[in-house]
Amino acid sequence: MEASRSEISAADESEEVTYASVKFSQTPPPRPKAPQGKRAPRLWSAVLKGLAIGFGTLSISLAIALIWKMSDSHPHCPQQWVAYRESCYSFSTEKKDWNSSQESCRAQGAHLLVISDTLEMDLFKRIRVECFWIGLRNSTSFGWIWEDGSVLSDARVHSNSPVQNCAVLMKDQICASSCEVPALWICEKTLR
Repeated sequence: MEASRSEISAADESEEVTYASVKFSQTPPPRPKAPQGKRAPRLWSAVLKGLAIGFGTLSISLAIALIWKMSDSHPHCPQQWVAYRESCYSFSTEKKDWNSSQESCRAQGAHLLVISDTLEMDLFKRIRVECFWIGLRNSTSFGWIWEDGSVLSDARVHSNSPVQNCAVLMKDQICASSCEVPALWICEKTLR
């Protein structure tokens, strides 16, 4: 069956083409606000992400600083020695007399501890061991002299006997002792 012309022309006339103009704005339309219960997890997620980034950055910075400190271009102390300011310190684990302690330090390229200022003295006052030999000895003509040749000033050496000519750091003070008494000792050398 063939459609008549009048039916076809009626169908053509009923089809209209409609055009629409659409404009997009630069800002997105506002979102509906999420209920309060769902907003908190997003906030915590952002906070945790920020903390993770911060700790990651801090960890990397600390690793770089540690590597720099351990590199050969930066001054450092030998193994088992402790660094403080411009010096390295070694604490003995055996006891010897003052002269043998001094020889032990010299064999390591060091000397018995010379306390040069109040900051260094304050550091060693915190050590609560019986006693350590230090590089201080009584000279009959000059008084108490450090191994580096400087004269002890502004400090008192506690003594019980005139035959006590070597010094120990005992608890929080400098005390005189007989040089033959076995004691622990502290060696010191400059950072290299």
